[in-house]
Amino acid sequence: MKWLLRFFSLSFFLCLNLHAQEVVYLTTFLGHVHQSPSRLSPSLTTIQCGYPVKLLKDPTILVSEDWERVQVADWKGFVWKRHLSKSKPDCFQARFPKFVDALNLDLTELYYWGRLNDHWEEGRANP
Repeated sequence: MKWLLRFFSLSFFLCLNLHAQEVVYLTTFLGHVHQSPSRLSPSLTTIQCGYPVKLLKDPTILVSEDWERVQVADWKGFVWKRHLSKSKPDCFQARFPKFVDALNLDLTELYYWGRLNDHWEEGRANP
């Protein structure tokens, strides 16, 4: 009887691990979950620094080496890999919450700041 109980508990544990998804965090002030792996693709939703996202590994979907397929709430899309971290970042919003709240950014402004961040390339000079 003990071996049967161990077998079922081990089977259950292995099933959970097969479906486990890695959680990573957005590292930029604001970002977008895109419909396809391109900075110019339509945005599905806007997320802020420190927001946890689930990595989706699906071998049938080809993803560029610069992008990760993710799930945020009910949205499944793509986030630029350089904006993700395995550890929770030290975010501007968390360090200066009164300042960020005083900005009174509405949804449209959050969207545009996130889009600006998607198009910003650090370390590259314009020709």
